[in-house]
Amino acid sequence: MGKKKRLWMKWGILLVMLGFVASQTEAQEKNWDWKFFLENDECAFFYSPGTVVRSQEGTVRVWWKEHFKTKRVLKSRGFTGSEYDKVTYQINVTEINCSRQEYLRKFFMLCSGEGNNVFCDIHRKHSDKWSPVREEQPIGDLYLLLCR
Repeated sequence: MGKKKRLWMKWGILLVMLGFVASQTEAQEKNWDWKFFLENDECAFFYSPGTVVRSQEGTVRVWWKEHFKTKRVLKSRGFTGSEYDKVTYQINVTEINCSRQEYLRKFFMLCSGEGNNVFCDIHRKHSDKWSPVREEQPIGDLYLLLCR
């Protein structure tokens, strides 16, 4: 297969994936019923019970949101460009392995706006490595809430 054809196939697959994520995000947005679960100096944290999916293997997939209290939060995470000035919250899609007490963030979106005028920039995590759940992190509270 030629290089051009492979490149077009990759772009086609990427566009299909982005379309799927966008349609899922739009569908999820209509079903989001954010429930508060934690607050600290930097963020208020919410999860959407309607997005919780449990597998037979003991994993839980959930959409959860971090509402930033200051712009400092994004800067501390390395998002320093002017394109992040209007970002007010982050939506994470995470899988939690309840039996192994590990989590894997599938992707996250940095968002600005509310209601019908929400603009989100999707970021995909490049690692498929599971990380341990730590009690001092928000994922620890989410683990306790969803893995009882």
